[in-house]
Amino acid sequence: MDDDTDLDLTFAIDSETVSLSPIGEYQVLDLEGPVVIVGDASYRVVPVDEKSDLSEDVRELSVDEIRAALNELSDNDDFQSIVDNCPTNTPLVYDDIDYLTRHLPTNTLQKCQELSESSPFDKELLLQVAYVERQNSLVGHADNVLEYYLEQRAEIAEKLRSANEIGSEVERSFFSYLLLASALIEELTTETVLNELFREEARLDSITEHVRSMGHAKRLEKLCDIQILTGGDHGSLVEVKERRNNLVHDAQKRAGLDELESRREVAQILEKTDQCASVLLTISGKKIESVIAKRGCDPYIEHAQSEAVADTITTWEQEYPERLSRLHDCERATLEEIRWDTEESDPGNNITEGFTFAGFDDEDLYELLMEFVGDASKAFLDRIDADANESNLDRFDFAVMVLLCAGHSYEDIARWLDTDEKYVQRKENVIAWRASKFEKGLVEEIPHPEGPTWPSETGSDDQDGC
Repeated sequence: MDDDTDLDLTFAIDSETVSLSPIGEYQVLDLEGPVVIVGDASYRVVPVDEKSDLSEDVRELSVDEIRAALNELSDNDDFQSIVDNCPTNTPLVYDDIDYLTRHLPTNTLQKCQELSESSPFDKELLLQVAYVERQNSLVGHADNVLEYYLEQRAEIAEKLRSANEIGSEVERSFFSYLLLASALIEELTTETVLNELFREEARLDSITEHVRSMGHAKRLEKLCDIQILTGGDHGSLVEVKERRNNLVHDAQKRAGLDELESRREVAQILEKTDQCASVLLTISGKKIESVIAKRGCDPYIEHAQSEAVADTITTWEQEYPERLSRLHDCERATLEEIRWDTEESDPGNNITEGFTFAGFDDEDLYELLMEFVGDASKAFLDRIDADANESNLDRFDFAVMVLLCAGHSYEDIARWLDTDEKYVQRKENVIAWRASKFEKGLVEEIPHPEGPTWPSETGSDDQDGC
Protein backbone atom coordinates (compact mmCIF):
# COMPACT_ATOMS: atom_id res chain seq x y z
CA MET A 1 0.00 0.00 0.00
CA ASP A 2 2.06 2.91 -1.30
CA ASP A 3 -0.04 5.87 -0.15
CA ASP A 4 -2.37 5.05 2.73
CA THR A 5 -3.76 8.58 2.98
CA ASP A 6 -5.22 8.34 -0.54
CA LEU A 7 -7.19 5.13 0.22
CA ASP A 8 -10.78 5.80 -0.81
CA LEU A 9 -13.57 3.40 0.28
CA THR A 10 -16.95 3.51 -1.42
CA PHE A 11 -19.74 1.84 0.57
CA ALA A 12 -23.19 0.91 -0.66
CA ILE A 13 -24.83 1.59 2.72
CA ASP A 14 -25.00 5.26 3.60
CA SER A 15 -24.90 5.42 7.39
CA GLU A 16 -26.50 8.88 7.33
CA THR A 17 -29.61 7.87 5.45
CA VAL A 18 -30.15 4.21 6.38
CA SER A 19 -33.52 3.60 8.03
CA LEU A 20 -33.29 2.18 11.53
CA SER A 21 -36.52 1.11 13.18
CA PRO A 22 -36.61 2.60 16.69
CA ILE A 23 -36.27 0.09 19.47
CA GLY A 24 -39.44 -0.10 21.53
CA GLU A 25 -39.07 1.03 25.12
CA TYR A 26 -41.13 1.61 28.21
CA GLN A 27 -40.38 3.86 31.18
CA VAL A 28 -41.39 3.75 34.81
CA LEU A 29 -41.81 7.24 36.30
CA ASP A 30 -42.99 8.68 39.60
CA LEU A 31 -45.88 11.01 38.83
CA GLU A 32 -47.79 11.09 42.10
CA GLY A 33 -47.26 7.35 42.19
CA PRO A 34 -45.71 4.88 39.74
CA VAL A 35 -46.71 5.37 36.08
CA VAL A 36 -45.52 3.19 33.21
CA ILE A 37 -45.12 4.98 29.86
CA VAL A 38 -45.28 2.77 26.74
CA GLY A 39 -45.08 4.79 23.52
CA ASP A 40 -47.93 7.29 23.59
CA ALA A 41 -49.83 5.39 26.28
CA SER A 42 -49.45 5.77 30.03
CA TYR A 43 -50.69 3.41 32.74
CA ARG A 44 -50.99 3.79 36.48
CA VAL A 45 -50.17 0.57 38.23
CA VAL A 46 -53.22 -1.34 39.39
CA PRO A 47 -52.76 -3.11 42.75
CA VAL A 48 -53.87 -6.73 42.88
CA ASP A 49 -57.62 -7.12 43.53
CA GLU A 50 -58.17 -3.36 43.51
CA LYS A 51 -60.70 -1.93 41.07
CA SER A 52 -61.28 1.60 42.37
CA ASP A 53 -59.77 4.46 44.41
CA LEU A 54 -56.46 3.90 42.66
CA SER A 55 -55.06 7.34 43.49
CA GLU A 56 -54.39 6.32 47.10
CA ASP A 57 -53.62 2.61 46.75
CA VAL A 58 -51.19 3.07 43.90
CA ARG A 59 -48.67 4.70 46.28
CA GLU A 60 -48.21 1.39 48.08
CA LEU A 61 -45.78 0.30 45.35
CA SER A 62 -42.56 2.16 44.64
CA VAL A 63 -41.06 2.89 41.24
CA ASP A 64 -38.22 0.44 41.95
CA GLU A 65 -40.70 -2.28 42.87
CA ILE A 66 -42.58 -1.74 39.62
CA ARG A 67 -39.38 -1.90 37.59
CA ALA A 68 -38.37 -5.11 39.34
CA ALA A 69 -41.80 -6.65 38.74
CA LEU A 70 -41.62 -5.79 35.04
CA ASN A 71 -38.17 -7.32 34.78
CA GLU A 72 -39.42 -10.51 36.40
CA LEU A 73 -41.99 -10.94 33.63
CA SER A 74 -39.25 -12.10 31.26
CA ASP A 75 -39.02 -15.34 33.27
CA ASN A 76 -42.77 -15.96 33.21
CA ASP A 77 -43.79 -18.62 30.66
CA ASP A 78 -47.29 -17.21 30.23
CA PHE A 79 -45.95 -13.73 29.56
CA GLN A 80 -43.45 -15.11 27.01
CA SER A 81 -46.31 -16.92 25.32
CA ILE A 82 -48.14 -13.59 25.03
CA VAL A 83 -44.98 -11.98 23.60
CA ASP A 84 -44.58 -14.76 21.03
CA ASN A 85 -48.16 -14.29 19.80
CA CYS A 86 -47.88 -10.52 19.36
CA PRO A 87 -47.30 -9.15 15.84
CA THR A 88 -44.15 -7.12 15.12
CA ASN A 89 -46.07 -4.07 13.95
CA THR A 90 -49.53 -2.54 13.95
CA PRO A 91 -51.11 -0.27 11.32
CA LEU A 92 -50.67 3.42 12.06
CA VAL A 93 -54.42 3.99 11.71
CA TYR A 94 -55.06 1.92 14.87
CA ASP A 95 -54.35 2.43 18.52
CA ASP A 96 -52.01 -0.41 19.46
CA ILE A 97 -54.16 -1.75 22.28
CA ASP A 98 -57.27 -1.82 20.08
CA TYR A 99 -55.49 -3.73 17.33
CA LEU A 100 -53.81 -6.18 19.69
CA THR A 101 -56.96 -7.21 21.55
CA ARG A 102 -58.76 -7.77 18.27
CA HIS A 103 -55.83 -9.58 16.66
CA LEU A 104 -54.58 -11.97 19.34
CA PRO A 105 -56.17 -15.40 19.93
CA THR A 106 -58.63 -15.72 22.77
CA ASN A 107 -56.40 -17.99 24.86
CA THR A 108 -53.57 -15.43 24.68
CA LEU A 109 -55.85 -12.66 25.90
CA GLN A 110 -57.11 -14.91 28.67
CA LYS A 111 -53.52 -15.55 29.78
CA CYS A 112 -53.03 -11.79 29.87
CA GLN A 113 -56.10 -11.34 32.05
CA GLU A 114 -55.04 -14.13 34.41
CA LEU A 115 -51.53 -12.72 34.66
CA SER A 116 -52.99 -9.32 35.49
CA GLU A 117 -54.88 -10.81 38.43
CA SER A 118 -51.66 -12.17 39.94
CA SER A 119 -49.44 -9.15 39.28
CA PRO A 120 -49.51 -5.42 40.04
CA PHE A 121 -50.30 -4.57 36.39
CA ASP A 122 -53.55 -4.14 34.52
CA LYS A 123 -54.05 -6.24 31.41
CA GLU A 124 -53.66 -3.32 28.96
CA LEU A 125 -50.23 -2.50 30.37
CA LEU A 126 -49.14 -6.16 30.22
CA LEU A 127 -50.21 -6.39 26.59
CA GLN A 128 -48.42 -3.17 25.63
CA VAL A 129 -45.20 -4.29 27.32
CA ALA A 130 -45.47 -7.67 25.59
CA TYR A 131 -45.86 -5.88 22.26
CA VAL A 132 -42.70 -3.87 22.95
CA GLU A 133 -40.84 -7.06 23.82
CA ARG A 134 -42.04 -8.67 20.59
CA GLN A 135 -40.79 -5.71 18.52
CA ASN A 136 -37.42 -5.87 20.23
CA SER A 137 -37.13 -9.62 19.67
CA LEU A 138 -37.25 -9.33 15.88
CA VAL A 139 -37.11 -5.91 14.27
CA GLY A 140 -34.99 -4.41 17.03
CA HIS A 141 -32.49 -7.26 16.88
CA ALA A 142 -31.74 -6.71 13.19
CA ASP A 143 -31.42 -2.97 13.74
CA ASN A 144 -29.04 -3.50 16.66
CA VAL A 145 -26.84 -5.67 14.46
CA LEU A 146 -26.96 -3.01 11.74
CA GLU A 147 -25.77 -0.34 14.15
CA TYR A 148 -22.88 -2.54 15.33
CA TYR A 149 -22.06 -3.35 11.73
CA LEU A 150 -21.85 0.33 10.77
CA GLU A 151 -19.60 1.04 13.76
CA GLN A 152 -17.33 -1.88 12.93
CA ARG A 153 -17.25 -0.92 9.27
CA ALA A 154 -16.15 2.60 10.15
CA GLU A 155 -13.46 1.18 12.46
CA ILE A 156 -11.92 -1.14 9.87
CA ALA A 157 -12.09 1.59 7.22
CA GLU A 158 -10.21 3.99 9.47
CA LYS A 159 -7.59 1.36 10.35
CA LEU A 160 -7.07 0.58 6.67
CA ARG A 161 -6.58 4.25 5.91
CA SER A 162 -4.09 4.78 8.72
CA ALA A 163 -2.13 1.53 8.77
CA ASN A 164 1.08 1.06 6.83
CA GLU A 165 0.54 -2.68 6.54
CA ILE A 166 -2.02 -5.38 7.24
CA GLY A 167 -1.11 -6.20 10.81
CA SER A 168 -2.83 -8.17 13.55
CA GLU A 169 -4.92 -5.16 14.60
CA VAL A 170 -6.40 -4.80 11.13
CA GLU A 171 -6.92 -8.56 10.90
CA ARG A 172 -8.87 -8.68 14.17
CA SER A 173 -10.98 -5.70 13.14
CA PHE A 174 -11.67 -7.21 9.72
CA PHE A 175 -12.62 -10.56 11.26
CA SER A 176 -15.10 -8.79 13.56
CA TYR A 177 -16.47 -6.94 10.57
CA LEU A 178 -17.05 -10.18 8.61
CA LEU A 179 -18.84 -11.77 11.56
CA LEU A 180 -21.13 -8.77 11.88
CA ALA A 181 -21.72 -8.64 8.12
CA SER A 182 -22.75 -12.31 8.14
CA ALA A 183 -24.98 -11.80 11.17
CA LEU A 184 -26.59 -8.75 9.57
CA ILE A 185 -27.35 -10.64 6.37
CA GLU A 186 -28.91 -13.50 8.33
CA GLU A 187 -30.96 -11.20 10.54
CA LEU A 188 -32.26 -9.15 7.61
CA THR A 189 -33.09 -12.33 5.70
CA THR A 190 -35.01 -13.70 8.67
CA GLU A 191 -36.85 -10.43 9.20
CA THR A 192 -37.81 -10.16 5.53
CA VAL A 193 -39.07 -13.74 5.27
CA LEU A 194 -41.06 -13.48 8.50
CA ASN A 195 -42.58 -10.17 7.49
CA GLU A 196 -43.68 -11.68 4.19
CA LEU A 197 -45.25 -14.63 5.94
CA PHE A 198 -46.92 -12.39 8.53
CA ARG A 199 -48.57 -10.47 5.71
CA GLU A 200 -49.60 -13.77 4.09
CA GLU A 201 -48.42 -12.40 0.77
CA ALA A 202 -45.81 -15.08 0.08
CA ARG A 203 -46.81 -18.46 -1.24
CA LEU A 204 -43.45 -20.19 -0.99
CA ASP A 205 -42.88 -23.75 -2.16
CA SER A 206 -41.24 -24.54 1.18
CA ILE A 207 -44.38 -23.49 3.04
CA THR A 208 -46.47 -25.64 0.73
CA GLU A 209 -44.14 -28.57 1.32
CA HIS A 210 -44.27 -28.01 5.07
CA VAL A 211 -48.05 -28.01 5.15
CA ARG A 212 -48.26 -31.05 2.92
CA SER A 213 -45.80 -32.91 5.11
CA MET A 214 -48.07 -32.48 8.12
CA GLY A 215 -50.45 -35.24 9.06
CA HIS A 216 -54.18 -34.59 8.77
CA ALA A 217 -54.54 -34.36 12.55
CA LYS A 218 -51.83 -31.70 12.74
CA ARG A 219 -53.49 -29.62 10.03
CA LEU A 220 -56.77 -29.74 11.94
CA GLU A 221 -54.95 -28.63 15.08
CA LYS A 222 -53.48 -25.67 13.20
CA LEU A 223 -56.93 -24.60 12.01
CA CYS A 224 -58.15 -24.88 15.58
CA ASP A 225 -55.13 -23.00 16.98
CA ILE A 226 -55.84 -19.95 14.83
CA GLN A 227 -59.56 -20.25 15.66
CA ILE A 228 -60.82 -20.42 12.11
CA LEU A 229 -62.12 -23.83 13.19
CA THR A 230 -64.13 -23.98 16.41
CA GLY A 231 -63.39 -26.56 19.06
CA GLY A 232 -66.71 -28.28 18.49
CA ASP A 233 -66.17 -28.60 14.75
CA HIS A 234 -62.64 -29.80 15.40
CA GLY A 235 -63.96 -32.60 17.58
CA SER A 236 -66.48 -33.64 14.93
CA LEU A 237 -63.79 -33.69 12.24
CA VAL A 238 -61.56 -35.83 14.45
CA GLU A 239 -64.45 -38.28 14.83
CA VAL A 240 -64.71 -38.51 11.05
CA LYS A 241 -60.99 -39.20 10.85
CA GLU A 242 -61.21 -41.91 13.50
CA ARG A 243 -64.14 -43.51 11.77
CA ARG A 244 -62.22 -43.51 8.52
CA ASN A 245 -59.21 -45.10 10.24
CA ASN A 246 -61.44 -47.78 11.72
CA LEU A 247 -62.77 -48.58 8.28
CA VAL A 248 -59.26 -48.95 6.89
CA HIS A 249 -57.94 -51.07 9.73
CA ASP A 250 -61.06 -53.07 10.62
CA ALA A 251 -63.09 -53.47 7.44
CA GLN A 252 -64.98 -56.45 8.86
CA LYS A 253 -66.79 -54.24 11.35
CA ARG A 254 -67.40 -51.61 8.71
CA ALA A 255 -66.08 -48.80 10.92
CA GLY A 256 -68.35 -49.68 13.78
CA LEU A 257 -71.54 -49.83 11.76
CA ASP A 258 -72.25 -53.28 13.21
CA GLU A 259 -72.96 -51.56 16.53
CA LEU A 260 -75.70 -49.39 15.07
CA GLU A 261 -79.26 -50.60 15.53
CA SER A 262 -81.17 -48.61 12.91
CA ARG A 263 -80.90 -46.96 9.54
CA ARG A 264 -81.70 -43.69 11.29
CA GLU A 265 -78.50 -43.97 13.27
CA VAL A 266 -76.56 -44.57 10.08
CA ALA A 267 -78.29 -41.61 8.47
CA GLN A 268 -77.35 -39.42 11.43
CA ILE A 269 -73.70 -40.34 10.95
CA LEU A 270 -73.97 -39.51 7.26
CA GLU A 271 -75.55 -36.15 8.08
CA LYS A 272 -72.91 -35.33 10.66
CA THR A 273 -70.12 -36.27 8.27
CA ASP A 274 -71.67 -34.14 5.56
CA GLN A 275 -71.86 -31.22 7.99
CA CYS A 276 -68.15 -31.59 8.68
CA ALA A 277 -67.43 -31.42 4.97
CA SER A 278 -69.68 -28.37 4.71
CA VAL A 279 -67.73 -26.59 7.45
CA LEU A 280 -64.48 -27.06 5.58
CA LEU A 281 -66.07 -25.92 2.32
CA THR A 282 -67.22 -22.74 4.04
CA ILE A 283 -63.99 -21.82 5.82
CA SER A 284 -62.05 -22.55 2.62
CA GLY A 285 -64.26 -20.00 0.84
CA LYS A 286 -65.84 -22.49 -1.53
CA LYS A 287 -69.38 -22.09 -0.21
CA ILE A 288 -69.79 -18.40 0.50
CA GLU A 289 -72.00 -17.25 -2.37
CA SER A 290 -75.34 -18.16 -0.79
CA VAL A 291 -74.39 -16.59 2.56
CA ILE A 292 -73.38 -13.33 0.88
CA ALA A 293 -76.51 -13.40 -1.28
CA LYS A 294 -78.82 -13.65 1.74
CA ARG A 295 -76.91 -11.55 4.27
CA GLY A 296 -74.76 -9.11 2.29
CA CYS A 297 -74.76 -5.33 2.67
CA ASP A 298 -77.13 -3.24 0.54
CA PRO A 299 -74.50 -1.54 -1.68
CA TYR A 300 -72.97 -4.86 -2.63
CA ILE A 301 -76.32 -6.61 -3.21
CA GLU A 302 -77.40 -3.72 -5.44
CA HIS A 303 -74.17 -3.98 -7.43
CA ALA A 304 -74.32 -7.77 -7.79
CA GLN A 305 -77.99 -7.88 -8.78
CA SER A 306 -77.52 -5.05 -11.28
CA GLU A 307 -74.62 -6.91 -12.91
CA ALA A 308 -76.57 -10.17 -12.84
CA VAL A 309 -79.59 -8.63 -14.58
CA ALA A 310 -77.35 -7.04 -17.22
CA ASP A 311 -75.64 -10.40 -17.83
CA THR A 312 -79.00 -12.15 -18.10
CA ILE A 313 -80.30 -9.60 -20.60
CA THR A 314 -77.17 -10.13 -22.72
CA THR A 315 -77.65 -13.91 -22.60
CA TRP A 316 -81.33 -13.69 -23.54
CA GLU A 317 -80.54 -11.32 -26.41
CA GLN A 318 -78.48 -14.13 -27.91
CA GLU A 319 -80.55 -17.17 -26.93
CA TYR A 320 -84.15 -15.97 -26.48
CA PRO A 321 -84.53 -12.71 -28.44
CA GLU A 322 -88.29 -13.08 -29.00
CA ARG A 323 -89.05 -13.85 -25.37
CA LEU A 324 -86.88 -10.96 -24.23
CA SER A 325 -88.71 -8.67 -26.64
CA ARG A 326 -92.04 -9.60 -24.99
CA LEU A 327 -90.67 -8.57 -21.61
CA HIS A 328 -89.26 -5.32 -23.01
CA ASP A 329 -92.64 -4.52 -24.60
CA CYS A 330 -94.50 -5.01 -21.33
CA GLU A 331 -95.34 -1.56 -19.91
CA ARG A 332 -95.22 -2.89 -16.36
CA ALA A 333 -91.62 -4.14 -16.66
CA THR A 334 -88.31 -2.28 -16.60
CA LEU A 335 -85.92 -5.20 -16.89
CA GLU A 336 -82.73 -3.28 -16.08
CA GLU A 337 -84.24 -2.31 -12.73
CA ILE A 338 -85.43 -5.78 -11.71
CA ARG A 339 -84.42 -6.50 -8.10
CA TRP A 340 -85.54 -9.10 -5.57
CA ASP A 341 -85.51 -9.87 -1.88
CA THR A 342 -82.32 -11.84 -1.27
CA GLU A 343 -83.42 -13.26 2.09
CA GLU A 344 -86.12 -15.34 0.42
CA SER A 345 -85.24 -18.66 -1.19
CA ASP A 346 -87.45 -18.05 -4.23
CA PRO A 347 -86.54 -14.68 -5.81
CA GLY A 348 -89.27 -14.98 -8.42
CA ASN A 349 -92.02 -14.44 -5.88
CA ASN A 350 -90.24 -11.56 -4.15
CA ILE A 351 -89.52 -8.98 -6.84
CA THR A 352 -89.14 -5.61 -5.13
CA GLU A 353 -88.35 -3.36 -8.11
CA GLY A 354 -88.65 -3.32 -11.89
CA PHE A 355 -92.15 -4.79 -12.21
CA THR A 356 -95.64 -3.82 -11.09
CA PHE A 357 -97.95 -6.69 -10.13
CA ALA A 358 -101.10 -4.74 -9.19
CA GLY A 359 -103.99 -6.02 -11.29
CA PHE A 360 -101.71 -8.16 -13.42
CA ASP A 361 -103.30 -11.40 -14.72
CA ASP A 362 -101.27 -12.35 -17.81
CA GLU A 363 -100.12 -15.80 -16.67
CA ASP A 364 -97.96 -16.50 -19.72
CA LEU A 365 -96.06 -13.24 -19.31
CA TYR A 366 -95.79 -13.82 -15.57
CA GLU A 367 -94.19 -17.25 -16.14
CA LEU A 368 -91.79 -15.67 -18.65
CA LEU A 369 -90.84 -13.03 -16.10
CA MET A 370 -90.29 -15.68 -13.42
CA GLU A 371 -88.02 -17.58 -15.80
CA PHE A 372 -86.01 -14.43 -16.46
CA VAL A 373 -85.65 -13.69 -12.73
CA GLY A 374 -84.68 -17.30 -12.10
CA ASP A 375 -81.84 -16.98 -14.61
CA ALA A 376 -80.87 -13.65 -13.06
CA SER A 377 -80.72 -15.21 -9.59
CA LYS A 378 -78.27 -17.83 -10.90
CA ALA A 379 -76.23 -15.07 -12.55
CA PHE A 380 -76.34 -13.25 -9.18
CA LEU A 381 -74.47 -16.13 -7.51
CA ASP A 382 -72.05 -16.25 -10.45
CA ARG A 383 -71.35 -12.53 -9.98
CA ILE A 384 -70.59 -13.04 -6.27
CA ASP A 385 -68.23 -15.86 -7.21
CA ALA A 386 -66.47 -13.66 -9.78
CA ASP A 387 -66.11 -10.73 -7.35
CA ALA A 388 -64.68 -13.00 -4.66
CA ASN A 389 -62.12 -14.35 -7.13
CA GLU A 390 -61.15 -10.86 -8.30
CA SER A 391 -60.85 -9.44 -4.78
CA ASN A 392 -57.49 -8.60 -3.24
CA LEU A 393 -58.76 -10.54 -0.20
CA ASP A 394 -59.16 -14.29 -0.21
CA ARG A 395 -62.67 -15.66 -0.66
CA PHE A 396 -63.40 -16.20 3.02
CA ASP A 397 -62.17 -12.69 3.92
CA PHE A 398 -64.33 -11.29 1.13
CA ALA A 399 -67.39 -12.91 2.67
CA VAL A 400 -66.51 -11.56 6.12
CA MET A 401 -66.10 -8.06 4.67
CA VAL A 402 -69.51 -8.02 2.98
CA LEU A 403 -71.23 -9.35 6.11
CA LEU A 404 -69.44 -6.89 8.41
CA CYS A 405 -70.45 -4.04 6.13
CA ALA A 406 -74.05 -5.17 6.54
CA GLY A 407 -73.75 -4.47 10.27
CA HIS A 408 -74.09 -8.06 11.45
CA SER A 409 -72.59 -9.09 14.78
CA TYR A 410 -69.43 -11.17 15.14
CA GLU A 411 -71.57 -13.92 16.63
CA ASP A 412 -73.97 -14.07 13.66
CA ILE A 413 -71.19 -13.93 11.08
CA ALA A 414 -69.28 -16.69 12.86
CA ARG A 415 -72.41 -18.86 12.90
CA TRP A 416 -73.15 -18.32 9.21
CA LEU A 417 -69.53 -18.92 8.18
CA ASP A 418 -68.93 -21.90 10.50
CA THR A 419 -66.09 -20.23 12.36
CA ASP A 420 -65.20 -18.60 15.68
CA GLU A 421 -66.17 -15.06 16.72
CA LYS A 422 -62.54 -14.25 17.51
CA TYR A 423 -61.47 -15.22 14.01
CA VAL A 424 -64.07 -12.86 12.54
CA GLN A 425 -62.76 -10.13 14.83
CA ARG A 426 -59.19 -10.65 13.64
CA LYS A 427 -60.33 -10.68 10.03
CA GLU A 428 -61.91 -7.27 10.58
CA ASN A 429 -58.39 -5.98 11.22
CA VAL A 430 -57.04 -7.61 8.07
CA ILE A 431 -59.89 -6.32 5.92
CA ALA A 432 -59.62 -2.73 7.16
CA TRP A 433 -55.90 -2.80 6.48
CA ARG A 434 -55.72 -4.66 3.18
CA ALA A 435 -58.94 -3.91 1.30
CA SER A 436 -58.18 -2.35 -2.09
CA LYS A 437 -60.12 0.19 -4.14
CA PHE A 438 -61.95 -2.73 -5.72
CA GLU A 439 -63.49 -3.86 -2.42
CA LYS A 440 -64.16 -0.32 -1.23
CA GLY A 441 -66.02 0.38 -4.46
CA LEU A 442 -68.28 -2.63 -3.90
CA VAL A 443 -69.30 -1.93 -0.30
CA GLU A 444 -68.77 1.87 -0.16
CA GLU A 445 -67.38 1.90 3.39
CA ILE A 446 -65.04 -0.61 5.02
CA PRO A 447 -65.73 -1.07 8.76
CA HIS A 448 -63.04 0.43 10.98
CA PRO A 449 -62.52 -1.47 14.25
CA GLU A 450 -62.74 0.74 17.31
CA GLY A 451 -61.99 0.04 20.94
CA PRO A 452 -60.18 -2.88 22.59
CA THR A 453 -62.06 -6.16 22.84
CA TRP A 454 -61.18 -8.52 25.69
CA PRO A 455 -62.72 -11.96 26.25
CA SER A 456 -65.61 -11.96 28.69
CA GLU A 457 -64.84 -13.13 32.23
CA THR A 458 -66.80 -16.30 31.50
CA GLY A 459 -65.19 -16.72 28.10
CA SER A 460 -62.72 -19.32 29.30
CA ASP A 461 -65.59 -21.53 30.43
CA ASP A 462 -67.35 -21.21 27.10
CA GLN A 463 -64.32 -21.95 24.91
CA ASP A 464 -64.32 -25.32 23.24
CA GLY A 465 -60.99 -27.08 23.61
CA CYS A 466 -59.17 -28.78 20.79
